[in-house]
Amino acid sequence: MVKKGLAIIKVLLTGVFSFVFFLVILLFLQGDWKEGRGPELFGWTSYTILSNSMQPTFSAGDVVIMKPVTSLKNQDVVTYMTPQRQFFTHRIIGSSQTDGQLVYETQGDNNQVPDEDTIVKEQVVGVHAFTIPYLGTVAAYIKQPIGYGTVIILPIFIWISLTLYEKYTKKRREDSCNENKII
Repeated sequence: MVKKGLAIIKVLLTGVFSFVFFLVILLFLQGDWKEGRGPELFGWTSYTILSNSMQPTFSAGDVVIMKPVTSLKNQDVVTYMTPQRQFFTHRIIGSSQTDGQLVYETQGDNNQVPDEDTIVKEQVVGVHAFTIPYLGTVAAYIKQPIGYGTVIILPIFIWISLTLYEKYTKKRREDSCNENKII
């Protein structure tokens, strides 16, 4: 019974470790985390929400997945880049023509006033597709030494310990069987 339980734990830990390992590779080897931007795949990009300006739609620490821009309309949630290379994720609340160019007015759902500057389509880097709650918080935790140890090193240590224990008990059983056959 103990052997079966250990085997189940080992399989679960291997699965969890594999998932976390590939998630860490995906999140940290790609993307520009200084700007809150995650990896890009086929034009789809992730961004970590850094403030609560869009509550209750999403909160600081959530990761939003943005699909490529095809068209923009009122009430779309978009991530756009300012001339200062800052990213904001806000809702389009209106559009107008300024100097012969279509501009969009944006506002955070939790903000009382619209954003000071309007944006143009070329500034928009993605339209909201879906949200992964708390993933940004988890990613920030993993980047800390204690988080890295908890999420990466600890599972590896447990997996190695279980493997060594399994080999040790198997050898003991084989030795015990060999002693019983000799007698």
